[in-house]
Amino acid sequence: MGGLFGGGGGGDGGAAARQIEQQREQLAKQEAELNAQKTEAAQKAQANMMARRRGGLAQLLSTEREDAATGIQTTTKLGAGPMSGG
Repeated sequence: MGGLFGGGGGGDGGAAARQIEQQREQLAKQEAELNAQKTEAAQKAQANMMARRRGGLAQLLSTEREDAATGIQTTTKLGAGPMSGG
């Protein structure tokens, strides 16, 4: 007679060992993907910070004007041209 719960002897455990090994491999793969995602996110955050730091005045300069870097001259009144002497 086989036993109360289905009978005979135990297997060699090979199937269980293979399953455990597959789970370990899958876990390692997931960890590697997660680390890659974290690295990519950190690199994007760093790039954004650098862009904000370096942007500064250059982002405000118009490419439409040749003299954009010179800004508004103190000799003008709100677009009226150079002030006349007085």
